[in-house]
Amino acid sequence: MGKKSDILNKAKRNLENKKSGKDKRINSESMWNKWYIRVMMLCFVLFIYTCILIGNLFKLQILKGDMYSALGEKQYSSENYIKPKRGKISTDDGQLLAYDDEQYVVILDPSIIKEENIDKLLDMLKMYIEPLDVEKARDSYEIKKKYNKKYLKLDYKIQEDAKHAIEQEVDAATKQVKENNKGKDKSQKKTNPFLGIAFETVYTRRYENISAFQETVGFVNNENDGIYGVEKYYDKELAGEMGVVKGSLKIPEPFLKFSNIKNKGESKPAKDGNNIVLTIDNKIQDMLDRELNRTFNEYDATSTMGILLEVETGKVLAMSSYPKSSDYSKVKNRTITDFFEPGSIFKPITVSMGLQSKKISADTRFQLNGSIQVQDRVVRDHDDTALGNLSLADVIAHSSNVAMVKISQKLDRATFYKYLASVGLGSKTGIDTSAEMTKKLLSLKDLTEVRKANVAFGQGIAMTQIQMLMALNTVINNGKLMKPYIVDRIEDENGNIVKKNNPIVLRKVFSDEVSRLNRSYMEAVVSRGTGKDAQIQGYRVGGKTGTAQKSGKGGYQKGRYFSSFFAFFPVDRPKYALLITINEPKGKNYYGALVALPSVKKVLTELINYKRIGPDGETKVEPSVKETVIEENKKDLNEIKTMFSKNVMPDLKGVVLRDFYSIYPQGKYPNFKVSGSGKVVDQYPKAGEKIDSKTNIKIYFQ
Repeated sequence: MGKKSDILNKAKRNLENKKSGKDKRINSESMWNKWYIRVMMLCFVLFIYTCILIGNLFKLQILKGDMYSALGEKQYSSENYIKPKRGKISTDDGQLLAYDDEQYVVILDPSIIKEENIDKLLDMLKMYIEPLDVEKARDSYEIKKKYNKKYLKLDYKIQEDAKHAIEQEVDAATKQVKENNKGKDKSQKKTNPFLGIAFETVYTRRYENISAFQETVGFVNNENDGIYGVEKYYDKELAGEMGVVKGSLKIPEPFLKFSNIKNKGESKPAKDGNNIVLTIDNKIQDMLDRELNRTFNEYDATSTMGILLEVETGKVLAMSSYPKSSDYSKVKNRTITDFFEPGSIFKPITVSMGLQSKKISADTRFQLNGSIQVQDRVVRDHDDTALGNLSLADVIAHSSNVAMVKISQKLDRATFYKYLASVGLGSKTGIDTSAEMTKKLLSLKDLTEVRKANVAFGQGIAMTQIQMLMALNTVINNGKLMKPYIVDRIEDENGNIVKKNNPIVLRKVFSDEVSRLNRSYMEAVVSRGTGKDAQIQGYRVGGKTGTAQKSGKGGYQKGRYFSSFFAFFPVDRPKYALLITINEPKGKNYYGALVALPSVKKVLTELINYKRIGPDGETKVEPSVKETVIEENKKDLNEIKTMFSKNVMPDLKGVVLRDFYSIYPQGKYPNFKVSGSGKVVDQYPKAGEKIDSKTNIKIYFQ
C-alpha cells in the first residue's frame, strides 16, 4: 500500500514538473513575442521618422534650397542703397539752372558704441555740427542701444569740409588708441571712442538764375522726383540709377559646409543722372522775359506770354510768361496751358486754306464795304481802311474781317475743318515738357456757317499759344508743321552726348508757293499795314497783329481783350518767329499793334544785335570769336579735375559756365562765388596756388 502511494506521488510530481516546464516555456515564448513586437514597432517608427527627415531634407536642400539659402544669406549680410546724383539742367550757352548739391549726414551704430564713449563722441561731433542737439542725440542713442539697433541718423546736413574733419578726428583717435594699447594685455586694451561713425550722402536740388526759367525748368518734390516742367518730362534721364552695397558678416564655419552661402558681397555702384542741355539761350530768354515783365506791369495785365522759335527746326529759343510765383503749387507755364482766342493773327491760316484748296488765287480781289451778313449775324471790320476793291495783300495788311468771311464761304465745312486739324489745332504739339494742355476741336456738326465765319478771323476758337505759334509757323515754313522742342541734347557726366533731339516734320500742310505768298502778304502788314511800327531798318520783317475780344457768359465781354503780335524774319527764308500775347491789358490802348508789337520789335532787335544776325538771317561770327572757341575746346577738363584733387587751383580761363559746374568739386571747396555767364575771364586764387576747404574762390564769367 505504501509502495503504491509512493509511486502515485512520484507520478504526480513528474506530471506537475512537466506542467511547470510547459508553463515556463509558454511564459518565455509570450515574453519573446512581446519584445519582438516592441522592437518591430520601434523600427517602424524609426523608419517613418527617417523617411520624414529625408523628405524634409529633400524639401530644404532640393525643392526650396535656393529660397532658404537666400534667407540664410540675408541673416548674415547687409544691404545699403546709394542714391544717385540727379543730373544738371543748363541753357544752350552754358548757364547752369538746376543741379544737386552734395551734402552728408552722420550715421551712428549704437550697437558698437560703448556707453562710456557716447558723451565724448557727441561732443566731438558738436564741434563740426553746430546745430546738433546733444541731449536729444544721447536720448535717441540710449533707446537704440537698449534694443540693439544698428542705425541712428543725426538729421543734420554737413558739407565736405565738416565730413573730412570728422574723419580726421576718427583717424587720429584710432592711431592714439593703437599707440596706447602697445604692450598691454587684451583685458587692458581700450577701443576707439569714435568707433561706429559713418556717413550717408544726401542731395539737395538747387536752382540758379531760375526766375526767367521757373515754369520751363520746373521743380522736384522732397524725394527729388521731377513733378513739373523739364524736371518731370525728363525725370528718368535726370534721376540716374540707384546703387547697392552688399556686405557679408562672418558666417559660422559649420553653416558654410552645408549651404551655398558665400562669405562675400556683391555691389552695384550708383549711376548718376544724365545732364540736360536746353535749346534756350540764357541771354535771349532774358530779353523776352524782361519785355513780358514790363508789359505785365505797365498794362496791369492779367497775364503775358511769349515764345521765340527757330522756324525751320521747331527749336524753342526762349519761352516765358507772367505772373511768376515763388509758390511751386502756383507755377504755371501759360504758353502751353492757357487758352486764348487768337483774333486776327489767325487770318494767314484762313488765306492759306483758300489758296491751297484753289478757291482763291494770288490774283483774287475783294469788293468790300466794311460789313457782311452771315445768316442772322453781321460781321464788321474794325475800321474803314479795308474798303473798295482790294487784293489779298491789302486785306491782310489792313486786317479785314469781312474778306476772311468771304474766303471761308468759298470753302465747304469739311475742307475748312480738315485744315484746322491739319495745322495742329485740337491736339497737343508734343513739346518735351510737362503739363501741355489742349482743347478738343469743335465737331464738324458744330461748325455752322456763323461759327465758320467767326473762326475765319480768329474768334470762336481757342488754343494755347504754342499751338497758335506752330500753326503760324506752318504757314511761313513752306507749309511744314514742326514738332517743337526745348531740350537740345542729353549728356552723360563726362559730356558725351547720350541723345540729341533733331527737327521733326509732322506733316506738310501747304505748298511752298502758298507759304511764299503768305509771307509776302505778312510783309505788307509791316511795310504798309497795321504792323508798320515793327519795321527794323535793313531787314525784311513779316508779321500780323491780333486783337480778340474775350468771350464769357452771355457772349463777348466789353473791355476785355487778348492782344497779340506775331513776327518773323527774314521774309524770303524765315529763321526766327516770335509771338507775344497780352491778356487783358488795362487802359485805352488794347490793340495788339499798340501793346504787343513794341515788345516783339524790341526782342527781335536785341536778338539781331546779340547774335550778329545779318539781313539774310545768318549769324555773323567774328574771326576772333572763332579763335576763342577753338582755344576753349582745347581745355582739358580731366586735367582741371586732377588739379582740384591735388588742392591746386587750375587755370580756368576760357571754360564755359556749364563745364565749370560739371568739374568743380563743390563739396571739397564750398566757399566759392560765381558772377556773370559765358566763359571764365578771371579767377581768384590764380592758377597754381594751393587751396583747401576754407579757401575763398571767385570765378568771373563774361
